[in-house]
Amino acid sequence: MSNIDEVRLGFETAYIDGSVVSSDIYRPQFVSNNRKEGKKVLSSIEDEIMACDSFQISVAFITMSGITPFLQTLKELEKKNIRGEILTTNYLNFSEPKALKKLNELSNITIRMYDVEAAHEGFNTKGYIFKKDEIYRIIIGSSNITSAALTINKEWNTKLISTEHGEMAEEIVAEFNRLWNSKYSLSFDDFYENYYARYSILMARM
Repeated sequence: MSNIDEVRLGFETAYIDGSVVSSDIYRPQFVSNNRKEGKKVLSSIEDEIMACDSFQISVAFITMSGITPFLQTLKELEKKNIRGEILTTNYLNFSEPKALKKLNELSNITIRMYDVEAAHEGFNTKGYIFKKDEIYRIIIGSSNITSAALTINKEWNTKLISTEHGEMAEEIVAEFNRLWNSKYSLSFDDFYENYYARYSILMARM
């Protein structure tokens, strides 16, 4: 069965008849944390990171506790030269500089920060885009890269499956690229020192 046939069958299970048997690799899913069932958003993202050819992530907040579970996997991807783009923001000055620096140290990761103050608009996206061959697997919903969001909080996310020519994937990837290439998206060297200084001042006041 071809990948496209697998995707079609997964759609039938997810959206038409749940009794239809299909591979969960090609089936859209609800992604959440559920302690009783042992389900974590973290697990779904880890699975996709380990299997992808490339990835793009756009989240408002990134903390050290959020990225720590991924670091070993990201280092493995670095050895394989699997590239990733991570876009975050200075929204509420919440992201931890230490986490951003740690990500930037990986040669396969490019990180940018969207300057909400210069753009005069909020930025609260939570999207994880993974590409494998001609298939996109995209997790979109409420989860930032923080430990609580990925493991224990009540979080609602949807994992979408699409070919690279599907309308949904094309729109999401185009939006990511628009934000990534915006004049308000600053490279690590352009944002880090100023952001670190502001963050340190705010933490000292708390």
